[in-house]
Amino acid sequence: MKFRTSGTILASVLALVPICGHAAETLTFATTNPEQAPLNQGFLIPWAEQINATAGGAVTIDVRHGPMLANHTNFYDRVMDGVVQIAWGMTLFNPGRFPRSLVSTLPFMVKTSEQGSLALCRMYENGDFDAEFADIVPLLFAEFPQASLHLDDAELDGFEDIAGRKIITSSPAAAAIVSANGGAPLSFNITEQYEALQRGAADGTILNFTAMSAFRLDEVTDSHLVAPLGGAMGMVFMARDTWEALPQDARDAIARHSGCEASRAFGAFIDAWEAEAMDMVAAREGHRIVRAAPEAVEALIESLAPGIEAGFAERVPGGAELISRFREELAAAE
Repeated sequence: MKFRTSGTILASVLALVPICGHAAETLTFATTNPEQAPLNQGFLIPWAEQINATAGGAVTIDVRHGPMLANHTNFYDRVMDGVVQIAWGMTLFNPGRFPRSLVSTLPFMVKTSEQGSLALCRMYENGDFDAEFADIVPLLFAEFPQASLHLDDAELDGFEDIAGRKIITSSPAAAAIVSANGGAPLSFNITEQYEALQRGAADGTILNFTAMSAFRLDEVTDSHLVAPLGGAMGMVFMARDTWEALPQDARDAIARHSGCEASRAFGAFIDAWEAEAMDMVAAREGHRIVRAAPEAVEALIESLAPGIEAGFAERVPGGAELISRFREELAAAE
């Protein structure tokens, strides 16, 4: 992976190396998820273990789980404040800080997580996210699958069933889809959605199936419409100052298991997880999964995609070029 640096900060490096000889670096990695979460057990823990196994003592990744050290909303600040040195987080939950990366949330474009993860990593290496990644070094990228629509205690056969319902959305694009179909878009943090759905403050949500099991949302929804309603980008990252202060052998050990090929593998894992999560939801008693009709999806793309993309281009400086670059990298990755 291409890690941009402004040069090694000699004083910081020397401070990390005792006079008596080389000392191993220990970096705390906050996953922000419960230890048993599929994301942790299936990818993040093995990733850290691979680094530890091949680092030759140059660095140790100390994996910590749960929301105590960092959570889904403060993960960036915890890394920048030095509470943890590595974190996993979704840029969707910090939209003001990562506006350019929200190109990943646009609907209708990404076919698989593997394809999207590789495309986002290549865009980073090409400098497309420099404006908002100046202070961090991303190690892994993950484009989550296209979100589907989930309702509670309601018949759901097509987009027309959004009408008159309050739907939780996490991006302007998803909100535009809900509004265009007569629904009312709502905003709730991912950790607040269960309660909102349970007490009727919301009638449904737009999310991918991995979130169903991860946040137990399959307990408060029962009707699901599979459609390409937008993705989201997650990343594992460090503060740039922390990265630059590491000895070269520690950086080499981490970089060996990071970058675009590792991000592609991360995406492939998420694709498999999404399929398993969908099968699990389908197997639950009382649940019904319907795939949106291809002609209905095409009609939605024709009527909404130009406006959604124009809105992104208006909100984000250079947004139109960014969309074009995303399409190019998606095509190359596919």
